[in-house]
Amino acid sequence: MENLQIRRFADLEACYGQLMSWCDLLEAIADFLPCHLDERLCDTLTHGLIPLVQATHHLEEQVLSEGLHHILAAAERSDAEEHRRRERISDLESAREVVDVLTSLKDGRCRLSWDAIGYLLGSFFCAMRKHIQAERQFILLIKKAMNQRQMAVVDVAAAAVEAA
Repeated sequence: MENLQIRRFADLEACYGQLMSWCDLLEAIADFLPCHLDERLCDTLTHGLIPLVQATHHLEEQVLSEGLHHILAAAERSDAEEHRRRERISDLESAREVVDVLTSLKDGRCRLSWDAIGYLLGSFFCAMRKHIQAERQFILLIKKAMNQRQMAVVDVAAAAVEAA
């Protein structure tokens, strides 16, 4: 079970790394608008962003939902879960808007101004970076609590051996 949890933490961190890289790309696109968008880059982003956000959310639900009991009381956990659920819905909707805009830009049919496109992209990558930073803080707290619990179990086991 512990190895599975460690692998899930690593998988989630890999998703965060990829999302952060894509946020950097979207920021570069926003900074250099109006620019020519590389078709392959655009295709990669439009085909991969939503599945990546969904995969990240799925791992967050597994890793963080299971781990919150280590650091929060039941009432706090319920509030935190509800907040995180709403945040995931917002993230996914924002990712869909980014995909729609990039698709329309690539197809030459975007009706938004360059400023509006830059603002939309910026809203997404700023919110995503904040989301990842907050979730990474939860992960650190969860890992610390799990390590402390493991140390307590080891201490109890050592005391039992000494007593015997």
